[in-house]
Amino acid sequence: MNNPLLRDVRMDERLRFLRDGVVCLRQIISPEWVRRAQDGVEHEQVMFESGAGEVARQLTVTRRLRWIYDQLFDSGHGDPMGATPWHQDTSCGLADSHRIVRVWMPVDHVPRETGIEVVRGSHLWKAEYGWAGRFEVRDIEANRRAFDIVGYEVDAGDVVAFNYRSLHHAGASVNFSEKRKAFAILYADDAINLRRPASLSSSSPVFRAV
Repeated sequence: MNNPLLRDVRMDERLRFLRDGVVCLRQIISPEWVRRAQDGVEHEQVMFESGAGEVARQLTVTRRLRWIYDQLFDSGHGDPMGATPWHQDTSCGLADSHRIVRVWMPVDHVPRETGIEVVRGSHLWKAEYGWAGRFEVRDIEANRRAFDIVGYEVDAGDVVAFNYRSLHHAGASVNFSEKRKAFAILYADDAINLRRPASLSSSSPVFRAV
């Protein structure tokens, strides 16, 4: 497959991802794919052709990836988006691994206060889950100064990639005119023996090779 990215992931960015569990990759998705995603291109094309999978491949240095599932967050229909609670993606029921990557790809400008926030280094903690999981996470919002929280103001073309185990959340949209559209895609090393999340039906096209 041709590499559609504007640039490759740098070594310092990969080392930051391994150390912190999160990295912001500035201006790596091409304007053409940003435009297509803004215009409502099919999710499948974004997942497999935009370069989002190539970002995960380069961060994990793996030759073959699997797409697990994706989500579209879109506040462009007149309703502000609510905040997403702090959680780990391990709450979805997939097998745990340090080679599972969430690629968060905005296609609009997203202010720092409404974007993704991650507790730096939390991918190395014991699993806490939260949200849909079996265990509740510690109260991060009430004790923000006690945690090393990193977040980003991002523009179309940027990507925030973080480890599957990282504690993260997203802030709420603050007004009706604010647009926030982003794809959140989960990829995994093809060598990992994954189990299907209970929330997905047996017919769901999960685990497709990238």
